[in-house]
Amino acid sequence: MTVEPARRQESTARADPQESGQPAAPRRFPFGTGTWAAGVGLLLGLLAIGPGLAPGYLLSYDMVFVPSPRFDSAMFGLTGELPRAVPSDAVVTALAQLLPADVVQKCILVGIFVLACAGAARLLAGQHWLARLAAGVCYAWNPFVAERLLIGQWALLLGYAALPWVLTALARPARSLASKSGRLFVALLPAAVGGFAAMCIAGLVAVPAAALQRGGARARATTTAVTVGLLCALSLPWLIPSLARQVHTSPAAVGLFAARADTPFGTVGSLLMLGGMWNSQTVPAGYGGLVSMLWLAVVLVALGGFAILGRGRWPGLGPAAVAGLVLALLGAFAPGRDLLKSMIEFWPGFAVLRDGQQFVAPLALAEAAGLGLAVGWVLRLRRPAALAESRAILAVALVVAPVLFLPGLAFGAAGRLRPVEYPASWLAARRVIDTDPHPGSVLVLPWAAYRRFGWNDGEAMLDPWPRLLDRPVTWNDGVQVGSVILPPESPAAIAVNRAVTGRGPLTRVLQARGYRYVLVDAGFGPAIGRYPFLSRLPGCQVAYAGAGLVVYRVPQEPSSQ
Repeated sequence: MTVEPARRQESTARADPQESGQPAAPRRFPFGTGTWAAGVGLLLGLLAIGPGLAPGYLLSYDMVFVPSPRFDSAMFGLTGELPRAVPSDAVVTALAQLLPADVVQKCILVGIFVLACAGAARLLAGQHWLARLAAGVCYAWNPFVAERLLIGQWALLLGYAALPWVLTALARPARSLASKSGRLFVALLPAAVGGFAAMCIAGLVAVPAAALQRGGARARATTTAVTVGLLCALSLPWLIPSLARQVHTSPAAVGLFAARADTPFGTVGSLLMLGGMWNSQTVPAGYGGLVSMLWLAVVLVALGGFAILGRGRWPGLGPAAVAGLVLALLGAFAPGRDLLKSMIEFWPGFAVLRDGQQFVAPLALAEAAGLGLAVGWVLRLRRPAALAESRAILAVALVVAPVLFLPGLAFGAAGRLRPVEYPASWLAARRVIDTDPHPGSVLVLPWAAYRRFGWNDGEAMLDPWPRLLDRPVTWNDGVQVGSVILPPESPAAIAVNRAVTGRGPLTRVLQARGYRYVLVDAGFGPAIGRYPFLSRLPGCQVAYAGAGLVVYRVPQEPSSQ
Protein backbone atom coordinates (compact mmCIF):
# COMPACT_ATOMS: atom_id res chain seq x y z
CA MET A 1 0.00 0.00 0.00
CA THR A 2 2.93 2.38 0.54
CA VAL A 3 4.65 1.64 -2.75
CA GLU A 4 2.05 3.19 -5.03
CA PRO A 5 2.14 6.74 -3.57
CA ALA A 6 5.94 6.67 -3.71
CA ARG A 7 5.82 5.71 -7.37
CA ARG A 8 3.20 8.38 -8.02
CA GLN A 9 5.38 10.99 -6.29
CA GLU A 10 8.45 9.88 -8.29
CA SER A 11 6.44 10.01 -11.51
CA THR A 12 5.22 13.50 -10.68
CA ALA A 13 8.77 14.68 -10.05
CA ARG A 14 9.87 13.33 -13.41
CA ALA A 15 6.94 14.89 -15.22
CA ASP A 16 7.58 18.40 -13.87
CA PRO A 17 11.28 19.22 -14.34
CA GLN A 18 10.58 22.94 -13.99
CA GLU A 19 9.88 22.48 -10.25
CA SER A 20 13.23 20.80 -9.70
CA GLY A 21 15.16 23.23 -11.86
CA GLN A 22 16.26 20.49 -14.28
CA PRO A 23 16.07 21.03 -18.06
CA ALA A 24 13.06 19.55 -19.77
CA ALA A 25 13.57 16.38 -21.72
CA PRO A 26 13.81 16.98 -25.46
CA ARG A 27 10.46 16.78 -27.17
CA ARG A 28 10.05 14.33 -29.98
CA PHE A 29 8.37 15.40 -33.17
CA PRO A 30 5.69 13.10 -34.58
CA PHE A 31 7.08 10.43 -36.97
CA GLY A 32 10.66 11.24 -35.91
CA THR A 33 12.70 14.39 -36.31
CA GLY A 34 14.88 12.78 -38.96
CA THR A 35 11.91 12.27 -41.25
CA TRP A 36 10.76 15.82 -40.79
CA ALA A 37 14.27 17.18 -41.23
CA ALA A 38 14.52 15.35 -44.55
CA GLY A 39 11.13 16.79 -45.48
CA VAL A 40 12.30 20.29 -44.61
CA GLY A 41 15.42 19.68 -46.69
CA LEU A 42 13.20 18.66 -49.59
CA LEU A 43 11.20 21.89 -49.25
CA LEU A 44 14.43 23.91 -49.13
CA GLY A 45 15.68 22.17 -52.25
CA LEU A 46 12.44 22.83 -54.11
CA LEU A 47 12.52 26.46 -52.97
CA ALA A 48 16.14 26.90 -54.04
CA ILE A 49 15.75 25.33 -57.48
CA GLY A 50 12.30 26.86 -57.99
CA PRO A 51 11.56 27.39 -61.71
CA GLY A 52 14.59 25.28 -62.52
CA LEU A 53 12.50 22.19 -61.78
CA ALA A 54 10.78 22.59 -65.16
CA PRO A 55 12.05 20.40 -68.03
CA GLY A 56 15.45 21.42 -69.31
CA TYR A 57 19.04 21.79 -68.11
CA LEU A 58 20.47 24.17 -65.52
CA LEU A 59 23.76 25.36 -67.01
CA SER A 60 25.91 27.62 -64.85
CA TYR A 61 29.72 27.79 -64.89
CA ASP A 62 30.99 24.28 -64.02
CA MET A 63 27.52 22.71 -63.88
CA VAL A 64 27.12 21.23 -67.34
CA PHE A 65 24.72 18.37 -67.95
CA VAL A 66 24.01 17.16 -71.48
CA PRO A 67 21.28 15.00 -73.04
CA SER A 68 22.06 11.30 -73.46
CA PRO A 69 25.68 11.41 -72.19
CA ARG A 70 27.99 8.60 -73.21
CA PHE A 71 30.95 7.04 -71.46
CA ASP A 72 34.37 8.16 -72.66
CA SER A 73 37.98 8.14 -71.49
CA ALA A 74 37.76 11.64 -69.98
CA MET A 75 35.22 10.39 -67.42
CA PHE A 76 37.88 8.09 -66.01
CA GLY A 77 40.75 10.59 -66.04
CA LEU A 78 42.57 9.00 -68.98
CA THR A 79 43.10 12.12 -71.13
CA GLY A 80 45.87 13.75 -69.11
CA GLU A 81 43.75 16.55 -67.63
CA LEU A 82 43.32 17.07 -63.92
CA PRO A 83 40.53 14.58 -63.09
CA ARG A 84 38.18 17.18 -61.65
CA ALA A 85 35.05 15.44 -62.95
CA VAL A 86 36.13 11.92 -61.91
CA PRO A 87 34.06 9.94 -61.07
CA SER A 88 31.09 12.37 -60.93
CA ASP A 89 30.60 12.50 -64.71
CA ALA A 90 30.69 8.71 -64.96
CA VAL A 91 28.07 8.38 -62.21
CA VAL A 92 25.80 10.90 -63.94
CA THR A 93 26.21 9.04 -67.22
CA ALA A 94 25.26 5.77 -65.54
CA LEU A 95 22.17 7.33 -63.96
CA ALA A 96 21.25 8.93 -67.30
CA GLN A 97 20.85 5.44 -68.74
CA LEU A 98 17.85 5.06 -66.41
CA LEU A 99 16.37 8.58 -66.35
CA PRO A 100 16.60 11.63 -68.62
CA ALA A 101 19.76 13.57 -67.85
CA ASP A 102 17.88 16.73 -66.85
CA VAL A 103 15.82 14.73 -64.34
CA VAL A 104 19.04 13.24 -62.95
CA GLN A 105 20.40 16.76 -62.49
CA LYS A 106 17.32 18.00 -60.59
CA CYS A 107 17.30 14.90 -58.36
CA ILE A 108 20.96 15.43 -57.45
CA LEU A 109 20.51 19.12 -56.69
CA VAL A 110 17.42 18.64 -54.54
CA GLY A 111 19.03 15.60 -52.91
CA ILE A 112 21.94 17.77 -51.74
CA PHE A 113 19.54 19.87 -49.65
CA VAL A 114 17.79 16.79 -48.26
CA LEU A 115 21.06 15.10 -47.32
CA ALA A 116 22.52 18.25 -45.76
CA CYS A 117 19.46 19.18 -43.71
CA ALA A 118 18.76 15.66 -42.46
CA GLY A 119 22.42 15.05 -41.64
CA ALA A 120 22.88 18.20 -39.60
CA ALA A 121 19.64 17.52 -37.73
CA ARG A 122 20.81 13.98 -36.96
CA LEU A 123 24.01 15.38 -35.52
CA LEU A 124 21.98 16.97 -32.71
CA ALA A 125 20.26 13.78 -31.63
CA GLY A 126 18.69 14.21 -28.19
CA GLN A 127 18.00 17.91 -28.64
CA HIS A 128 14.57 19.53 -29.03
CA TRP A 129 13.20 19.01 -32.53
CA LEU A 130 13.28 22.75 -33.21
CA ALA A 131 16.98 22.80 -32.31
CA ARG A 132 17.64 19.97 -34.74
CA LEU A 133 15.71 21.70 -37.52
CA ALA A 134 17.63 24.92 -36.85
CA ALA A 135 20.90 23.07 -37.44
CA GLY A 136 19.52 21.42 -40.57
CA VAL A 137 18.18 24.63 -42.11
CA CYS A 138 21.36 26.57 -41.36
CA TYR A 139 23.56 23.89 -42.88
CA ALA A 140 21.48 23.55 -46.04
CA TRP A 141 20.82 27.26 -46.59
CA ASN A 142 23.82 29.59 -46.28
CA PRO A 143 26.17 31.66 -48.48
CA PHE A 144 28.54 28.72 -49.00
CA VAL A 145 25.77 26.62 -50.55
CA ALA A 146 24.46 29.54 -52.59
CA GLU A 147 27.82 30.54 -54.06
CA ARG A 148 28.91 26.98 -54.82
CA LEU A 149 25.56 26.29 -56.46
CA LEU A 150 25.84 29.39 -58.65
CA ILE A 151 29.36 28.47 -59.75
CA GLY A 152 28.03 25.03 -60.59
CA GLN A 153 30.10 22.91 -58.20
CA TRP A 154 27.38 20.39 -57.45
CA ALA A 155 29.96 17.62 -56.98
CA LEU A 156 31.64 19.55 -54.16
CA LEU A 157 28.23 20.15 -52.58
CA LEU A 158 27.67 16.39 -52.51
CA GLY A 159 30.72 16.05 -50.29
CA TYR A 160 29.54 19.02 -48.23
CA ALA A 161 26.14 17.40 -47.69
CA ALA A 162 27.84 14.22 -46.49
CA LEU A 163 29.95 15.88 -43.77
CA PRO A 164 27.42 15.58 -40.90
CA TRP A 165 26.88 11.92 -41.74
CA VAL A 166 30.64 11.32 -41.72
CA LEU A 167 30.97 13.01 -38.34
CA THR A 168 28.01 11.08 -36.93
CA ALA A 169 29.43 7.78 -38.16
CA LEU A 170 32.65 8.42 -36.26
CA ALA A 171 31.16 10.05 -33.15
CA ARG A 172 28.44 7.49 -32.37
CA PRO A 173 29.38 4.38 -30.39
CA ALA A 174 29.56 1.19 -32.40
CA ARG A 175 29.46 -2.47 -31.45
CA SER A 176 32.66 -3.16 -33.34
CA LEU A 177 35.25 -1.54 -35.56
CA ALA A 178 33.69 -3.30 -38.55
CA SER A 179 30.32 -1.74 -37.78
CA LYS A 180 31.83 1.73 -37.49
CA SER A 181 33.84 1.21 -40.69
CA GLY A 182 30.70 0.18 -42.55
CA ARG A 183 28.82 3.27 -41.38
CA LEU A 184 31.73 5.48 -42.36
CA PHE A 185 31.99 3.86 -45.79
CA VAL A 186 28.33 4.57 -46.52
CA ALA A 187 28.62 8.13 -45.19
CA LEU A 188 31.59 8.82 -47.47
CA LEU A 189 29.91 7.62 -50.67
CA PRO A 190 28.42 11.02 -51.68
CA ALA A 191 31.85 12.61 -51.30
CA ALA A 192 33.40 9.76 -53.31
CA VAL A 193 30.97 10.50 -56.12
CA GLY A 194 31.83 14.18 -55.88
CA GLY A 195 35.49 13.53 -56.54
CA PHE A 196 38.75 15.03 -55.37
CA ALA A 197 37.54 18.34 -53.88
CA ALA A 198 34.61 16.66 -52.12
CA MET A 199 36.87 13.98 -50.67
CA CYS A 200 39.34 16.60 -49.46
CA ILE A 201 36.75 18.38 -47.34
CA ALA A 202 35.42 15.01 -46.16
CA GLY A 203 38.92 14.03 -45.04
CA LEU A 204 39.32 17.37 -43.31
CA VAL A 205 36.44 16.39 -41.03
CA ALA A 206 36.92 12.63 -40.84
CA VAL A 207 40.59 12.43 -39.83
CA PRO A 208 40.40 14.77 -36.80
CA ALA A 209 37.12 13.16 -35.74
CA ALA A 210 38.75 9.73 -35.80
CA ALA A 211 41.99 10.85 -34.13
CA LEU A 212 40.23 12.69 -31.30
CA GLN A 213 37.34 10.33 -30.62
CA ARG A 214 36.63 9.18 -27.11
CA GLY A 215 38.38 6.03 -26.00
CA GLY A 216 41.86 4.68 -25.56
CA ALA A 217 44.88 5.57 -27.66
CA ARG A 218 44.86 2.19 -29.38
CA ALA A 219 41.22 2.54 -30.43
CA ARG A 220 41.87 6.03 -31.75
CA ALA A 221 44.90 4.90 -33.72
CA THR A 222 43.01 1.97 -35.22
CA THR A 223 40.00 4.08 -36.17
CA THR A 224 42.24 6.74 -37.68
CA ALA A 225 44.07 4.16 -39.78
CA VAL A 226 40.78 2.71 -41.02
CA THR A 227 39.47 6.19 -41.80
CA VAL A 228 42.55 7.14 -43.80
CA GLY A 229 42.39 3.81 -45.58
CA LEU A 230 38.76 4.35 -46.59
CA LEU A 231 39.49 7.89 -47.75
CA CYS A 232 42.36 6.65 -49.91
CA ALA A 233 40.41 3.71 -51.30
CA LEU A 234 37.42 5.84 -52.27
CA SER A 235 39.76 8.42 -53.82
CA LEU A 236 41.46 5.92 -56.15
CA PRO A 237 39.29 6.79 -59.21
CA TRP A 238 40.83 10.29 -59.32
CA LEU A 239 44.02 9.64 -57.35
CA ILE A 240 45.44 7.06 -59.78
CA PRO A 241 45.11 9.30 -62.89
CA SER A 242 46.62 12.19 -60.95
CA LEU A 243 49.68 10.15 -59.95
CA ALA A 244 50.06 8.10 -63.14
CA ARG A 245 50.27 11.02 -65.57
CA GLN A 246 52.11 14.30 -65.67
CA VAL A 247 49.49 16.97 -65.10
CA HIS A 248 50.07 20.62 -65.93
CA THR A 249 48.57 23.46 -63.93
CA SER A 250 49.71 27.01 -63.38
CA PRO A 251 50.91 28.09 -59.91
CA ALA A 252 50.16 31.67 -60.97
CA ALA A 253 46.46 31.00 -60.47
CA VAL A 254 46.81 30.92 -56.68
CA GLY A 255 46.11 34.62 -56.28
CA LEU A 256 43.21 34.51 -58.74
CA PHE A 257 41.32 31.85 -56.81
CA ALA A 258 42.04 33.21 -53.34
CA ALA A 259 39.14 34.03 -51.05
CA ARG A 260 37.91 37.61 -51.27
CA ALA A 261 35.56 39.85 -49.31
CA ASP A 262 31.93 39.73 -50.41
CA THR A 263 30.65 41.57 -47.32
CA PRO A 264 31.67 44.81 -45.56
CA PHE A 265 33.59 42.73 -42.99
CA GLY A 266 36.67 41.91 -45.04
CA THR A 267 38.00 38.56 -46.17
CA VAL A 268 38.17 37.01 -42.70
CA GLY A 269 34.69 38.20 -41.80
CA SER A 270 33.28 37.00 -45.12
CA LEU A 271 34.76 33.54 -44.60
CA LEU A 272 33.41 33.34 -41.06
CA MET A 273 30.02 34.17 -42.56
CA LEU A 274 30.57 31.25 -45.00
CA GLY A 275 31.02 33.49 -48.05
CA GLY A 276 34.23 34.80 -49.57
CA MET A 277 33.97 33.22 -53.03
CA TRP A 278 36.68 34.43 -55.44
CA ASN A 279 34.16 34.91 -58.27
CA SER A 280 32.16 38.07 -57.58
CA GLN A 281 29.52 37.02 -60.12
CA THR A 282 28.44 34.12 -57.93
CA VAL A 283 27.47 36.22 -54.91
CA PRO A 284 23.73 35.71 -54.26
CA ALA A 285 21.44 38.57 -55.19
CA GLY A 286 21.02 41.06 -52.36
CA TYR A 287 23.86 39.64 -50.27
CA GLY A 288 26.58 41.95 -49.04
CA GLY A 289 24.63 44.93 -47.66
CA LEU A 290 22.03 44.99 -44.90
CA VAL A 291 21.29 41.31 -45.44
CA SER A 292 24.87 40.38 -44.63
CA MET A 293 24.67 42.34 -41.37
CA LEU A 294 21.60 40.36 -40.33
CA TRP A 295 23.33 37.15 -41.35
CA LEU A 296 26.34 38.18 -39.24
CA ALA A 297 24.10 38.26 -36.17
CA VAL A 298 23.01 34.67 -36.87
CA VAL A 299 26.64 33.61 -37.35
CA LEU A 300 27.69 35.16 -34.04
CA VAL A 301 24.90 33.31 -32.25
CA ALA A 302 25.96 30.09 -33.98
CA LEU A 303 29.64 30.51 -33.14
CA GLY A 304 28.77 31.31 -29.53
CA GLY A 305 26.51 28.28 -29.34
CA PHE A 306 29.23 25.98 -30.64
CA ALA A 307 32.01 27.44 -28.48
CA ILE A 308 30.03 27.46 -25.23
CA LEU A 309 27.49 24.65 -25.56
CA GLY A 310 29.25 22.29 -27.95
CA ARG A 311 32.50 21.91 -26.05
CA GLY A 312 33.57 18.27 -26.27
CA ARG A 313 30.35 17.20 -27.95
CA TRP A 314 31.84 16.37 -31.37
CA PRO A 315 35.56 15.67 -30.99
CA GLY A 316 37.44 16.82 -34.05
CA LEU A 317 34.85 19.21 -35.47
CA GLY A 318 36.35 22.29 -33.80
CA PRO A 319 39.91 21.56 -35.03
CA ALA A 320 38.55 20.76 -38.51
CA ALA A 321 36.70 24.08 -38.63
CA VAL A 322 39.81 26.00 -37.55
CA ALA A 323 42.03 24.11 -40.01
CA GLY A 324 39.57 24.76 -42.82
CA LEU A 325 39.52 28.47 -42.05
CA VAL A 326 43.32 28.57 -42.07
CA LEU A 327 43.40 26.81 -45.46
CA ALA A 328 40.79 29.23 -46.78
CA LEU A 329 42.94 32.18 -45.74
CA LEU A 330 46.22 30.87 -47.21
CA GLY A 331 45.76 32.39 -50.63
CA ALA A 332 44.51 35.69 -49.25
CA PHE A 333 47.94 36.71 -47.91
CA ALA A 334 51.37 36.81 -49.56
CA PRO A 335 53.15 34.17 -47.40
CA GLY A 336 50.33 31.70 -47.95
CA ARG A 337 50.29 32.36 -51.69
CA ASP A 338 54.02 31.70 -51.91
CA LEU A 339 53.60 28.44 -50.00
CA LEU A 340 50.78 27.28 -52.28
CA LYS A 341 52.77 28.10 -55.41
CA SER A 342 55.67 26.01 -54.15
CA MET A 343 53.38 23.10 -53.35
CA ILE A 344 51.71 23.18 -56.79
CA GLU A 345 55.12 23.31 -58.49
CA PHE A 346 56.08 20.19 -56.51
CA TRP A 347 52.84 18.34 -57.40
CA PRO A 348 50.01 19.82 -59.51
CA GLY A 349 47.48 17.90 -57.42
CA PHE A 350 47.93 20.51 -54.70
CA ALA A 351 45.98 22.86 -56.99
CA VAL A 352 42.92 21.75 -55.05
CA LEU A 353 44.12 24.04 -52.25
CA ARG A 354 44.13 27.22 -54.32
CA ASP A 355 40.33 27.56 -54.19
CA GLY A 356 40.56 28.06 -50.46
CA GLN A 357 36.98 29.13 -49.74
CA GLN A 358 35.74 25.57 -50.23
CA PHE A 359 37.52 24.56 -47.04
CA VAL A 360 35.17 26.54 -44.80
CA ALA A 361 32.76 23.61 -45.19
CA PRO A 362 33.66 22.19 -41.72
CA LEU A 363 33.13 25.67 -40.28
CA ALA A 364 29.65 25.69 -41.83
CA LEU A 365 28.89 22.42 -40.04
CA ALA A 366 30.19 23.80 -36.73
CA GLU A 367 28.08 26.93 -37.08
CA ALA A 368 24.97 24.94 -37.98
CA ALA A 369 25.47 22.72 -34.94
CA GLY A 370 26.11 25.77 -32.79
CA LEU A 371 22.91 27.45 -33.96
CA GLY A 372 20.98 24.31 -33.12
CA LEU A 373 22.51 24.20 -29.64
CA ALA A 374 21.66 27.87 -29.14
CA VAL A 375 18.03 27.18 -30.06
CA GLY A 376 17.97 24.27 -27.64
CA TRP A 377 19.34 26.52 -24.89
CA VAL A 378 16.67 29.13 -25.59
CA LEU A 379 13.94 26.51 -25.35
CA ARG A 380 15.24 25.36 -21.94
CA LEU A 381 15.09 28.84 -20.43
CA ARG A 382 12.55 29.28 -17.65
CA ARG A 383 13.54 32.63 -16.17
CA PRO A 384 12.79 35.46 -16.49
CA ALA A 385 9.13 34.69 -16.99
CA ALA A 386 8.73 37.10 -19.91
CA LEU A 387 11.45 35.31 -21.87
CA ALA A 388 10.00 31.93 -20.99
CA GLU A 389 6.76 32.90 -22.72
CA SER A 390 8.48 34.06 -25.89
CA ARG A 391 11.21 31.42 -26.13
CA ALA A 392 9.32 29.40 -28.75
CA ILE A 393 8.93 32.49 -30.94
CA LEU A 394 12.63 33.27 -30.63
CA ALA A 395 13.53 29.67 -31.40
CA VAL A 396 11.35 29.61 -34.53
CA ALA A 397 12.88 32.93 -35.62
CA LEU A 398 16.36 31.40 -35.41
CA VAL A 399 15.19 28.37 -37.40
CA VAL A 400 13.90 30.44 -40.33
CA ALA A 401 16.53 33.22 -40.11
CA PRO A 402 18.93 31.66 -42.68
CA VAL A 403 16.19 31.57 -45.32
CA LEU A 404 14.91 35.06 -44.50
CA PHE A 405 18.38 36.62 -44.47
CA LEU A 406 19.54 34.93 -47.69
CA PRO A 407 16.65 35.33 -50.15
CA GLY A 408 19.05 35.35 -53.10
CA LEU A 409 19.23 31.55 -53.00
CA ALA A 410 15.48 31.11 -53.49
CA PHE A 411 13.61 30.61 -56.77
CA GLY A 412 16.51 29.40 -58.85
CA ALA A 413 19.03 31.72 -57.19
CA ALA A 414 16.81 34.73 -57.90
CA GLY A 415 16.09 33.56 -61.44
CA ARG A 416 19.66 32.80 -62.51
CA LEU A 417 19.11 29.03 -62.68
CA ARG A 418 16.62 28.64 -65.50
CA PRO A 419 16.02 25.43 -67.41
CA VAL A 420 17.03 25.53 -71.07
CA GLU A 421 17.12 23.03 -73.92
CA TYR A 422 20.08 22.59 -76.20
CA PRO A 423 19.35 24.14 -79.61
CA ALA A 424 18.31 21.83 -82.44
CA SER A 425 21.38 22.95 -84.39
CA TRP A 426 23.64 21.64 -81.64
CA LEU A 427 22.00 18.23 -81.61
CA ALA A 428 22.15 18.11 -85.41
CA ALA A 429 25.86 18.93 -85.35
CA ARG A 430 26.33 16.23 -82.76
CA ARG A 431 24.75 13.66 -85.10
CA VAL A 432 26.89 14.76 -88.05
CA ILE A 433 30.11 14.38 -86.07
CA ASP A 434 29.26 11.20 -84.17
CA THR A 435 27.88 9.30 -87.19
CA ASP A 436 30.98 9.94 -89.30
CA PRO A 437 32.77 6.55 -89.62
CA HIS A 438 36.18 8.19 -90.12
CA PRO A 439 38.35 8.60 -87.00
CA GLY A 440 39.71 11.88 -85.71
CA SER A 441 39.43 14.39 -82.91
CA VAL A 442 37.47 17.63 -82.66
CA LEU A 443 38.90 21.08 -81.98
CA VAL A 444 36.52 23.57 -80.38
CA LEU A 445 36.80 27.30 -81.09
CA PRO A 446 36.84 30.09 -79.95
CA TRP A 447 39.80 29.15 -77.78
CA ALA A 448 38.20 29.78 -74.39
CA ALA A 449 36.83 27.59 -71.61
CA TYR A 450 33.59 29.41 -70.85
CA ARG A 451 30.80 30.63 -73.11
CA ARG A 452 27.80 32.93 -72.77
CA PHE A 453 25.10 31.76 -75.15
CA GLY A 454 21.90 33.65 -75.83
CA TRP A 455 19.89 30.44 -75.55
CA ASN A 456 21.25 30.10 -71.97
CA ASP A 457 20.14 33.63 -71.04
CA GLY A 458 23.73 34.85 -71.30
CA GLU A 459 24.84 32.93 -68.19
CA ALA A 460 28.46 31.78 -68.18
CA MET A 461 28.90 28.04 -68.70
CA LEU A 462 31.72 25.62 -69.36
CA ASP A 463 31.79 24.59 -73.01
CA PRO A 464 29.65 21.41 -73.14
CA TRP A 465 31.10 19.82 -76.30
CA PRO A 466 33.56 17.53 -74.48
CA ARG A 467 30.52 15.92 -72.84
CA LEU A 468 28.25 16.05 -75.88
CA LEU A 469 30.46 14.28 -78.41
CA ASP A 470 31.69 10.70 -78.59
CA ARG A 471 34.98 11.72 -80.18
CA PRO A 472 37.95 13.13 -78.24
CA VAL A 473 37.48 16.88 -77.95
CA THR A 474 40.27 19.42 -77.54
CA TRP A 475 39.27 22.68 -75.91
CA ASN A 476 41.03 25.37 -73.96
CA ASP A 477 40.69 24.22 -70.36
CA GLY A 478 42.77 27.17 -69.14
CA VAL A 479 40.16 29.42 -67.56
CA GLN A 480 40.06 33.20 -67.64
CA VAL A 481 39.63 35.15 -64.39
CA GLY A 482 39.03 38.81 -65.07
CA SER A 483 41.63 39.87 -67.61
CA VAL A 484 44.05 37.07 -66.72
CA ILE A 485 44.03 34.02 -69.01
CA LEU A 486 45.59 30.86 -67.61
CA PRO A 487 47.44 28.43 -69.89
CA PRO A 488 45.67 25.17 -70.81
CA GLU A 489 46.27 22.05 -68.71
CA SER A 490 45.48 19.05 -70.93
CA PRO A 491 48.29 17.68 -73.13
CA ALA A 492 46.13 17.91 -76.27
CA ALA A 493 45.33 21.58 -75.63
CA ILE A 494 48.94 22.40 -74.80
CA ALA A 495 50.09 20.79 -78.05
CA VAL A 496 47.98 23.09 -80.27
CA ASN A 497 47.85 26.15 -78.04
CA ARG A 498 50.60 28.09 -79.81
CA ALA A 499 49.16 27.40 -83.26
CA VAL A 500 45.59 28.28 -82.25
CA THR A 501 46.55 31.48 -80.45
CA GLY A 502 48.73 32.54 -83.38
CA ARG A 503 47.52 34.03 -86.66
CA GLY A 504 48.60 31.49 -89.26
CA PRO A 505 46.62 28.72 -90.98
CA LEU A 506 45.71 25.71 -88.88
CA THR A 507 44.88 23.04 -91.41
CA ARG A 508 48.26 21.31 -91.65
CA VAL A 509 48.75 21.38 -87.88
CA LEU A 510 45.37 19.75 -87.37
CA GLN A 511 45.98 17.15 -90.06
CA ALA A 512 49.31 16.20 -88.50
CA ARG A 513 47.64 15.66 -85.15
CA GLY A 514 44.72 13.62 -86.41
CA TYR A 515 41.87 16.13 -86.19
CA ARG A 516 38.74 15.42 -88.20
CA TYR A 517 36.57 18.44 -87.28
CA VAL A 518 36.77 22.01 -86.10
CA LEU A 519 33.64 23.15 -84.31
CA VAL A 520 32.89 26.85 -83.78
CA ASP A 521 30.10 27.55 -81.31
CA ALA A 522 30.57 31.27 -80.61
CA GLY A 523 31.97 34.43 -82.13
CA PHE A 524 29.27 34.96 -84.73
CA GLY A 525 28.21 38.44 -85.73
CA PRO A 526 27.86 40.84 -88.66
CA ALA A 527 31.45 42.04 -88.34
CA ILE A 528 32.86 38.51 -88.48
CA GLY A 529 30.79 37.11 -91.27
CA ARG A 530 28.80 33.95 -91.61
CA TYR A 531 31.60 31.48 -91.05
CA PRO A 532 34.17 32.63 -88.48
CA PHE A 533 37.71 31.18 -88.54
CA LEU A 534 37.24 30.05 -92.15
CA SER A 535 40.23 32.13 -93.28
CA ARG A 536 42.48 30.14 -90.93
CA LEU A 537 41.22 26.78 -92.21
CA PRO A 538 42.15 26.65 -95.89
CA GLY A 539 40.97 23.50 -97.58
CA CYS A 540 38.42 22.72 -94.84
CA GLN A 541 34.80 22.25 -95.85
CA VAL A 542 31.66 23.24 -94.01
CA ALA A 543 30.15 19.95 -92.83
CA TYR A 544 27.26 21.57 -91.02
CA ALA A 545 26.05 25.11 -90.36
CA GLY A 546 23.23 26.10 -88.04
CA ALA A 547 22.13 28.97 -85.88
CA GLY A 548 25.28 30.27 -84.15
CA LEU A 549 27.19 27.11 -85.01
CA VAL A 550 29.41 25.82 -87.80
CA VAL A 551 31.31 22.54 -88.18
CA TYR A 552 34.34 22.34 -90.49
CA ARG A 553 35.68 19.04 -91.80
CA VAL A 554 39.45 18.84 -91.96
CA PRO A 555 40.61 17.22 -95.23
CA GLN A 556 42.41 13.92 -94.85
CA GLU A 557 45.07 14.75 -97.41
CA PRO A 558 47.43 17.68 -96.83
CA SER A 559 46.28 20.76 -98.70
CA SER A 560 48.50 23.30 -100.36
CA GLN A 561 48.77 26.49 -98.35
